[in-house]
Amino acid sequence: MKKSVRKRHGEHVKYTVCVLWLIGYTERTIAKVVSLRTKQVAGIVGRSEYAGRATMTDAIRTEKLKELVSIRMEDGVPLDAGLLDRVEFKIIPLGTARAASPLRRLMG
Repeated sequence: MKKSVRKRHGEHVKYTVCVLWLIGYTERTIAKVVSLRTKQVAGIVGRSEYAGRATMTDAIRTEKLKELVSIRMEDGVPLDAGLLDRVEFKIIPLGTARAASPLRRLMG
């Protein structure tokens, strides 16, 4: 019988996933950026307070994103380990699609 080892994701990964999710990126796009499987990203999102993104208005998403941005810096070091330095902290309005490639170029 194979024994599974459970690995917890670090706070910087969870923070990055939540920020990108609130902005409006898909689980698949986020998974590529943080080097996780799509199901892992779905699990992080599903256990967060931001799981119901589709039911949130743009104003609520903007407010929650501002809250995350306000806690980004901890002792002068970003929670995301600098991964989001070049990302614009602005939501993508509901119903608007954005390709994955621009985000990967920003992060790369």
